[in-house]
Amino acid sequence: MPKTLPPPSLMVRKFLNHSASGHESTESLRASPNSSEEGSAPADFFERQYCFVYGTLMDPETLSQVLRTSHSLPIMSRARVIGYEIKPWGPYPALVDGESRQPVDGMAFEILSKTQLDRLVSYETEIYQLQPCLIDILEHDSSVERTVDGVTFMWNGQRAELQEGKFDLKDWKKEKRLRELDSLWE
Repeated sequence: MPKTLPPPSLMVRKFLNHSASGHESTESLRASPNSSEEGSAPADFFERQYCFVYGTLMDPETLSQVLRTSHSLPIMSRARVIGYEIKPWGPYPALVDGESRQPVDGMAFEILSKTQLDRLVSYETEIYQLQPCLIDILEHDSSVERTVDGVTFMWNGQRAELQEGKFDLKDWKKEKRLRELDSLWE
């Protein structure tokens, strides 16, 4: 009797969808296969995956608020993606394609549920699109501990809306605190 194979992993499905369509959409990353297909996963199937963040979500408190994990801060690791660059969109960073060896440093964490993924997509809005990527998890000395398949949010707007410059999490956190203090005095 032939052995029944389990459904393909999320990363295999992403690759197959990407290869078949020529591009990757947010829906193909979030949606599971049609459960009416033989051997496919149920409609609510979710596979944990790493997410690379490079902007406001590098702040564990902000990420915890977005994910609604008030009981504990998410476990985050220093991380890097290669072949991208950051361009400011107002006060926020936007990840775009860069030179082939160009690194972007950030943080990585594991998305533990479809609910968390949906909250991230909602927070990022349609101006950022979820894309598959390879993530280098870094050691304390910035050497690569391991490389994992994951996802990140890339700019989905007009490139002309972006400026030259850098995003600094410390500056953003200072501005956020000042806005919070200002709102207390209003």
